[in-house]
Order: sequence, then structure tokens, then C-alpha cells
Amino acid sequence: MSADEGKQNGNRSEGEHEKGRFLDREISRREMFRSAGAAGIGLALGASGGYAVGRSTSDSGDTSATTIPFYGRHQVGIATPTQHRLEFAAFDVTTDDRSEARELLRAWSAAASEMCAGKLVGEQNHEPFLPPDDTGEAVGHPPARLTITIGLGPTLFERDGADRFGLAAQKPAALSDLPPLPGDGDLKPELSGGDLCVQACSDDPQVAFHAVRNLARIARGVAVVRWSQLGFGRTTSTSRTQETGRNLMGFKDGTNNIKAEDEELIDRYVWAGPSDKPAWMRDGTYWSRGGSGC
Repeated sequence: MSADEGKQNGNRSEGEHEKGRFLDREISRREMFRSAGAAGIGLALGASGGYAVGRSTSDSGDTSATTIPFYGRHQVGIATPTQHRLEFAAFDVTTDDRSEARELLRAWSAAASEMCAGKLVGEQNHEPFLPPDDTGEAVGHPPARLTITIGLGPTLFERDGADRFGLAAQKPAALSDLPPLPGDGDLKPELSGGDLCVQACSDDPQVAFHAVRNLARIARGVAVVRWSQLGFGRTTSTSRTQETGRNLMGFKDGTNNIKAEDEELIDRYVWAGPSDKPAWMRDGTYWSRGGSGC
């Protein structure tokens, strides 16, 4: 999903075992732009999300009850057929405790799995004077192809030369902030970057909003929202089951993008392969979202 879809409140627009740890990927700047595709480089957690490539269509029929599993070989929301609505948020990690940061990612993954399946987060609360675990905005709303994608920014590994959580050695060499691009002179630091980022996509805007709000609630005391952006109107396509629509300026954006059905090209330009290092990033990918750092 491209950043032309929404308005924003600022700028334009994841051992004990070697496998599964934190992509020291040696690729050219041109390849980086091909796979990441925009104005900021980020990182999606390796092999932690659902895999649904070209298996559902959003241009025909009612997709409101369609679910896309969160867990799988690759994260969802990358090669998934593009949905119509987006909620994106970048987070700053406020704790210095590595175990708290680790538990946050575990809690986020568990909650994301439940929400992608159309379930509420946490246990049901029948006490009238106690708040429920779930924030409740999606009650009565089917998941509508909800996908939740989670990424790690470069500052989670290292900030101002300091190894924050003992992860600096696991930071991929290719993961770094891009220099300002033409026209980016007015980017505000407080509305750029982030230690963690979350992208929630759905065909129902309230479902996407509910997903990010729930994750922000779960993060209390460990991470806070740095900036967020809403997206609307599917004007790109990631599958041949979709037609490339026109954006608000009348242009077709991303007509020649790699499609989900181009599995060889996806493996070459998007997913980290068996030879990529660190091993924890294999089957993950680099990710961009405007001025964000995750």
C-alpha cells in the first residue's frame, strides 16, 4: 500500500538458535529502492507473520468476513493483495529493560493473531465497573481482510552510538536512515523515524484503527506512539486479481510493481534469502514508510 493514500499528522509520505535471530544483507542501493520502494528504509520482523499471496480478491464480492492468518512463513501486509484502508503508527520504546521490550513484541504478536482472526483481544470481562482488555471499536465489525505488520527501526538496535538492548551486533548492515531526498528539507525529526512500527490494513477503516489502538494500549509503560498516519483508497495493486486504480491526482501509481504471483521476483527482491545475514531476518524484508525509520 502506497503512502499516497492518506493524510498524516506530520511528514510525507524483529538467540539461542542461529535461525530465527535478528539481515546483514549486501545489496545495492538500487536493489534497496526496488524492494523497499519509497523514501525511508525500515525493517519488518522476519518470519513472524501470515502468508497470504494472491489468495483473496478485494475487487469483487464481499470481503468483510475474510480472514488472513497472522502467522506463517512471511509477514502479511507485504505481498498480500492490497486492502482499501490503512492505519500506520511509529512507536518510541521508553523502557531500558530488554525483557520488557521482548515481552511487548510477544504480546503484540498474540494480540495481532487474535485480531486478524476476527477475535477480541484478551479475556472477556463481565465486571460492569472494570474496563475490558479490548478497546472495543471492532465489536460487530468483521475483520475485512485485516493484516497487521510489525517492524523494527534502526534506533531499536542502536541510538546515538549506544547499544540499547544488546542488539547492536544483530543490526543488519543495510538498515540505515536515508539522507534527505529532494523536497524533504522540512521533515520534522519528531514526526519521523521510530523504534517500532505497526501497519494495520483492512477493507474496514474502523477495524484498522481498532488494531493500532489495541496495540498502543498494550504498549503502555513500554512504548508510546511517536506519529501516525491514516490511509484511504486503494490506488495500487499487489496482485493480478486487482486492477490498478487512479489516485486523487488522476494517476495510476505502481502499475509496474512486482505482483504477488511473481514468486521468483518476490523471492529475489523482497524476501531475505537463506544466504542473508543475520539469520533472524530470513524470510523477512526491508520496509519503507515515508519518513519513518521502521
